[in-house]
Amino acid sequence: MMKKITVIFALAAIALTASAEQPVFNHLGAGVGVGTNGISIEVTTPITDWVQMRAGVSFMPGITFNSDAEVSYTAAGMHRTSSVDLKGDLGRTQGQVIFNVYLMTTRIPLYVAVGAYFGGRDLVKITGHSDELEQVGGGDVVIGDYTIPVDSHGNVDGGLRVKSFRPYVGLGWGKAIPGKLLNFSMDLGVQIHGTPELYSKYGTINTADIDDDNTFNKIRDKLKVYPTLTFRLGFRAF
Repeated sequence: MMKKITVIFALAAIALTASAEQPVFNHLGAGVGVGTNGISIEVTTPITDWVQMRAGVSFMPGITFNSDAEVSYTAAGMHRTSSVDLKGDLGRTQGQVIFNVYLMTTRIPLYVAVGAYFGGRDLVKITGHSDELEQVGGGDVVIGDYTIPVDSHGNVDGGLRVKSFRPYVGLGWGKAIPGKLLNFSMDLGVQIHGTPELYSKYGTINTADIDDDNTFNKIRDKLKVYPTLTFRLGFRAF
């Protein structure tokens, strides 16, 4: 909580201490973007000559992929292993509030972007079914050195979850509020969310007896930050 408060106060300080040569909120615009967050829709407004604010929502469509994973179970009093095909789903919805801080006022539209994304905790949803595990009444799917439980019907339902509040930093080019009717902008940055955590809807996460370095484990181990590249078309309302 203290980290969240610190970030919020830092963002407010940027807006309040920047040189204000024009009235606050005297223009309004909107932006539509596409990139690694999916499709974004934002409302934009100037805070000062040096700072412009973007607030909106990003929708990642349900892009899916498949990956094999090891499963462990007990049958006829013996511990056995097998494999199951799992589906990963990247679909999620996030909100964002981002401040474009221009390095040389908005006349030269190079900016540092600071802000935060929130909501959309499910980075990857993991689902699957195993007829083999349904016959024996359940088991465990191995992801790295942890296991996700499989229910008595052979179903897997869990995923990789990140923090609900994720600070964002980036670098971009373009005005959030177009000088004319339309403009183009882009930024490249990262959401800072730390190591994603495994979760399951059917039980608790346990330590695995075996290790399976599948696609889901690679995401969990290596994706400490979420890279964000967005191309945006801006509209000026007034």
